[in-house]
Amino acid sequence: MRIVVWGTGVTGRATAREMISQGHEVRLVDENTPLRQGRSASGGEDIPVKMVEAEDIKWADIVIPSPGIPKDHPILEYATRICSEIEVAYQLLSGKLIAVTGTNGKTTTVTLIYKILDAAGLNVAQGGNISPPLISLVGSAPEIVIAEISSFQLEWIERFKPYIAVCMNITPDHLDRYMGMEEYVTQKLRIFENQGVGDLAVINDNDTYLANIKTKAKIAGFALNKGKRECGAYIKDGRVWFYGEIEGKGPLIECAYPLGNGVIEDMLVSALVARLMGVDIPVMEDVFKKFKGIHHRMELVAEINGIKFIDDSKATNVGAVEKALSGLPSGIILILGGKDKGGDFSVVASQYKAKIKKAILIGQASKRIEREISCFVDVEIVSGMEEAVGLAYLSASPEDTVLLSPGCASFDMFESYAQRGESFVRCVKNLIKNKN
Repeated sequence: MRIVVWGTGVTGRATAREMISQGHEVRLVDENTPLRQGRSASGGEDIPVKMVEAEDIKWADIVIPSPGIPKDHPILEYATRICSEIEVAYQLLSGKLIAVTGTNGKTTTVTLIYKILDAAGLNVAQGGNISPPLISLVGSAPEIVIAEISSFQLEWIERFKPYIAVCMNITPDHLDRYMGMEEYVTQKLRIFENQGVGDLAVINDNDTYLANIKTKAKIAGFALNKGKRECGAYIKDGRVWFYGEIEGKGPLIECAYPLGNGVIEDMLVSALVARLMGVDIPVMEDVFKKFKGIHHRMELVAEINGIKFIDDSKATNVGAVEKALSGLPSGIILILGGKDKGGDFSVVASQYKAKIKKAILIGQASKRIEREISCFVDVEIVSGMEEAVGLAYLSASPEDTVLLSPGCASFDMFESYAQRGESFVRCVKNLIKNKN
């Protein structure tokens, strides 16, 4: 079969390698002059990379585009068939698939589910939107795969069907790519579209976008308070409780990580999935106690003169900022901004104005965010991370919190949210060095 893999990032190169190993004729293409070459499956000669042309798309039986390629890219009109990498991986993987989507909480939840199932002694691997790419797991043939799945990855699925499909929540995001919330929600809900009566759909009971989903799968609900589904889980007295056919006392919610509502919800979902997979409660509790969080997700960097500095660079949408603010006390110096994704910050600023002492804005979206929130909180625009951290420290008092929770993508100033977080950490460390 003739296959075009469009994109030379980690996922594209892994896809090209696997397609070659499967015996297909592969062209690896990109829109820009490649800075690197993809290695072949045998580790030998490089896979040739060329600038994408209409002729490549016409030549291919299947085009496998990077998630970053928009569906309406004009050159795709020449494609005979388009599949996402997760669709191709799904058709090659033989193990049970547990797939997690949603606007926020995916990475933490996938990590926790993986840790619990691994601690239970199951043959499990994780991948997808969280490293490594799903297709890179084909060779190891795990019995269970935990996959983080984005809306972009769901755009080109055909038969993709998780045994357990989880939707954490849906809040405004990627409105720079989609025409509006309706299109974004439609793509998110595709995770359930191929499920059958033997599959399980795990759904946030408090999310209005998920209230009336259509699926043939059996539904289990989750919420901090008990929902109205026939089966599910909730939190009571610091513990998970299961109800319905999985009824029983679940694990205590405690860990070595600052607990906010977002992390508590992630633990709730991971416990529910583990229960559905038959894992014992003590295994879940042990994983929760040892959990130290996700890098760049509500990560305590340092405390200087009683002022805490928290790195939440992974918060790339307004909903993630709301979750961060919900778990912190008043006295927050909030660093916001980056590449604009179209989210509305006015509601979160209004809701948490009593907590936010000052908002410091950076990046491309700073002017728009200023217009939306300046009537609720004190705002100042600065040129970059170093100036933002310095001003935040000068604006804070003992027991205040400096929170980097940008609510935007990072690509205007940084290569990734991780690089943005490292920049924040470096600036905080420089503060400590200068103090000493």
